[in-house]
Amino acid sequence: MWHLRRPRIAGSAALACTVAVLCLTGIAEADNSTALTDTAGDGGSGVDITRVEISSYDQGGLSFWLTVNGFFACSSDGDGEPAMVALDLDQNPDTGSAYYGTEVAFAPAGPVGDAHLLRADGWDFRGVRNQLGLGGGCGPGSGGYSIDPSKLGLQPGAGFNFVVAALGSDGDTAPDVGTFNYQQVPGTTPPPLRRDRRAPHVIAFASAGVHGKSATLRYWALDGRGRTREIVRIFRGLHLLRTIWTPLRDTNPFRTSQLDWKVPQSVHGKLRFSIRSIDAAGNRSTRAWALLRVR
Repeated sequence: MWHLRRPRIAGSAALACTVAVLCLTGIAEADNSTALTDTAGDGGSGVDITRVEISSYDQGGLSFWLTVNGFFACSSDGDGEPAMVALDLDQNPDTGSAYYGTEVAFAPAGPVGDAHLLRADGWDFRGVRNQLGLGGGCGPGSGGYSIDPSKLGLQPGAGFNFVVAALGSDGDTAPDVGTFNYQQVPGTTPPPLRRDRRAPHVIAFASAGVHGKSATLRYWALDGRGRTREIVRIFRGLHLLRTIWTPLRDTNPFRTSQLDWKVPQSVHGKLRFSIRSIDAAGNRSTRAWALLRVR
């Protein structure tokens, strides 16, 4: 299973390059090409994505070329960080994975840096056996992928949403919130969204704190439309100590979240906390639990 909350794909070897246009010049001579920018300097301590160029070709090719500040890693063995591209093929964030409803993703994999195709499996991604039709390339400060869209089940001329995410512990996403929309036929309008009936998903992580000081409660909120609020309840045994409501906000599924709780001076030992996530439409997740140790 592909787990993005603790990504460990990194490296410095050259990504296996199977598409000449990627290896030599990035994206060139496209029949329909769009360049999208992302704010420089917002990549934290990881790779900072600054530009994404996407192109489609009448002969059936589809290419993504990424420009970054920092070392764009091309394998899973070494230093630096790679980036993945994830596509929402039906332009519906309420289906597919928890990562803005994306159904497929491309990422480096293996010590030799082969481009790897992943498909949605529940909330997450899983690698597929048939990797035909996918290629990649890498250079200083840049890298990209190329795919035959028919291998994805994408109809000729069809549009899709996509997001780019650096897979380090503090990597950037482009855009910062949500997805870009790309239409192979310029001027096409994306289909309207129906009512959101899909509940978000939340995972709570074991956390710690000091009595009389703040405890940091860590969790991971996942919602296709990327807007949630949380209800956090803290217990000592069966006794409820505190209930915290967070405001409705943008939730990036590629990053974990946290909140601070001021621990009373008299409280210490093993506690536990629960989190329930609620999206903008009012759909509620199941409750997640984790241990909270206070010393």
